[in-house]
Amino acid sequence: MVRRIVIALLLAVVAQFPARAARRVTVQQVDLLLEEYKGESDAKVAGQLADIVLTERAPSARLKSWEAKFPGRRCHEMLTELVDASSFEELPESDKLAQSAPDAGAQRTILTKTVDYLNQALSRLPNFFATRRTEYYEDKPPAQPADHFEPGAGGRRSTAVPAMTQSTSTAERMHIVDHASVPVSYQDGYEMRGTKRLDPTVLDTPVKGLTTVGEFGPILAVVFPDAVRGKIYWGYWEQGASGALAVYRYKVPASESRYLVQFPHDKETVKVMPAYHGEISIDPESGAIMRITIVPDFSPPYELVKEGMMVEYGPVALGGTNYICPLKGVALAVMPMNDPTSDAYPAQTQLNDVVFTDYHLLRSESRIVPAQDAPPETAPPGGPPQ
Repeated sequence: MVRRIVIALLLAVVAQFPARAARRVTVQQVDLLLEEYKGESDAKVAGQLADIVLTERAPSARLKSWEAKFPGRRCHEMLTELVDASSFEELPESDKLAQSAPDAGAQRTILTKTVDYLNQALSRLPNFFATRRTEYYEDKPPAQPADHFEPGAGGRRSTAVPAMTQSTSTAERMHIVDHASVPVSYQDGYEMRGTKRLDPTVLDTPVKGLTTVGEFGPILAVVFPDAVRGKIYWGYWEQGASGALAVYRYKVPASESRYLVQFPHDKETVKVMPAYHGEISIDPESGAIMRITIVPDFSPPYELVKEGMMVEYGPVALGGTNYICPLKGVALAVMPMNDPTSDAYPAQTQLNDVVFTDYHLLRSESRIVPAQDAPPETAPPGGPPQ
């Protein structure tokens, strides 16, 4: 069976309220704002963050830094939503490493290492358990028709979700509506649901909001080969947790796509395999993929549906050995309510913030009992000891 990855957009109807504008700012401007309000109450700082959206990507390390200074519950909610929603924007030039791009041969060498990594490292992952913790965010759309979705600033094509963060100009900004913490397991190369292999092409359990699967392997085994068959090209150098990362950009035409998206339409589930684009951050020494983004390019009649998916990976110790496993995920979607093909309805924004923690090996244990400690044998009536 061809592996695919899937994101289901199951949008709930919510109340309608008047629109409210959002101010677009850079990462540096957020730094300055937080510095200005240092020492203020959690509620006051959160209020300053509630009416802004980022025009640039804020790395996860920046979120950790901000949250360390403002650890309150409301600031956590505002900062998480702010940073997650920026996951598909362009990284600020100041955050890109000032070193020259590798030549064509060196670029091919890095990609070849990634092919080897996908062929070998993923198949060697041990069986393990982890905990998937998800915070579900959504907004409340206005009563009037949704604004027409426009391309990014200046019409410049980027890896960003087109105008996704502009949808925060709604009656009520995105906020946490639910959360969940569930165990997940990975066995023999498959993500498991209980004792059954999870089929990434089927979501048979009713869920509220966004649902994503495939982070433990299929997302990499699908997107990278698709990108190689499509178009993959050099982007820039970025600082990773333990060194420089080589960032490649890619575009996959619909004819090569194996990325499956599901969403409701007319009380049915629409399945679409659109063209898509994004970025892949690679450890140039090992070929390991450390970050990946996916932004579908929907064709009519679903061009109003906007969504993006991001997964970050990092080393996890399992049985005394480090393996590269998912650490964080983001799913973000904007979709006209009631009818995904019509701009006569307001668009709702939904976001999932996912963290993978508590990794441990899946092992079967047995105990050998020495003969002197074994329980005494007993003889049944009329027979010798058994």
